[in-house]
Amino acid sequence: MIVVEPLDPHRASDSELAGFYAVRSASMAVDTPEDDPVTYENVVGRLRTPLPGAGEVRYWLGTRDGEAVALAVAVFPGHENARMALTDVVVHPDHRRRGIGAAVLRAVVPELVACGREVVESLHVVQGSAGEEWALSLGFRVVHAGIVQHLRFADVDRTLWDVPVPEGYRVERWVGAAPEELVASYAVAKGAMHDAPRGGDLEYRDPEWTVDRVRELEAEVRGSGVEERVVVAVHEPTGEVVGLTQLQRHPPRPRHGYQGDTAVLAAHRGHGLGRVVKAHMLRWLDDDGVELDVVDTGTAADNVHMAGVNHSLGYATVRTVMAVNRTVAGLLEALGGVDAQQRQTEHEDP
Repeated sequence: MIVVEPLDPHRASDSELAGFYAVRSASMAVDTPEDDPVTYENVVGRLRTPLPGAGEVRYWLGTRDGEAVALAVAVFPGHENARMALTDVVVHPDHRRRGIGAAVLRAVVPELVACGREVVESLHVVQGSAGEEWALSLGFRVVHAGIVQHLRFADVDRTLWDVPVPEGYRVERWVGAAPEELVASYAVAKGAMHDAPRGGDLEYRDPEWTVDRVRELEAEVRGSGVEERVVVAVHEPTGEVVGLTQLQRHPPRPRHGYQGDTAVLAAHRGHGLGRVVKAHMLRWLDDDGVELDVVDTGTAADNVHMAGVNHSLGYATVRTVMAVNRTVAGLLEALGGVDAQQRQTEHEDP
């Protein structure tokens, strides 16, 4: 008998949090062995401090005879993405292929319906994993392919970061908030992600950036205790930001860097500005004595240019991931129907 219940990370018992950690860490060891192992503090810290700007996050824990065997995470973004939910269902490797994943999903779907979400999407399904097989068996379709890349500070050749700034441009940088004189053009430059190669048919849409939305996200990032560093390329004749890259360090894993968006306006491509800002970011971290073990980043599998830029700076590709999605209506049908008022499920495995 599988019992699936919502998990409030601020009110959960020690045993519930330990169960969530056990499922998460065991699945990572099997599905993403290239990643550094996570500690209990890492996982609980992330539970209690979700990624800023992502949207409301809800959690579930699945147990069998009192033992944690599965978990689920659902993110409810707003604005352009208010009709979708980002979901992640994870089953402990020792308990897979027993109907547990479907039982957990049956508990999650009613929340998606109640919140008016029409599409379910998962962004990081590892190619060739049990998760891929499971998603396809439920009728999810592959809508995007990406690669994950790691840069390990202990092994990297730092001379790769000695990248000159092309004539007519300068590099500026900040922590936490864009300077007032640059924030408007910075918002415009962030919009360059819309025409970056991404492939596929993702439901998730990049934000439509305005100064207000930039300031709103900056405040949320600071409020969550995240350090966000930004390096930009400024076009000297106009004084406007035309390229950028972002990197975050989160309290749950301060020695792990998360490389965010890198974008260059179309009119300024061809000058190597993406490589410039990324190189200057890494050099800045190193010069500041920031103690990092690894920086990870991701890009579309068909974005050969950005993958090459990353390789030139010392990143190595560690795996291929896919995004999969399905309409909530289709998922309901695949699961055999779910009571929209249901908030808990007890399911006998087949």
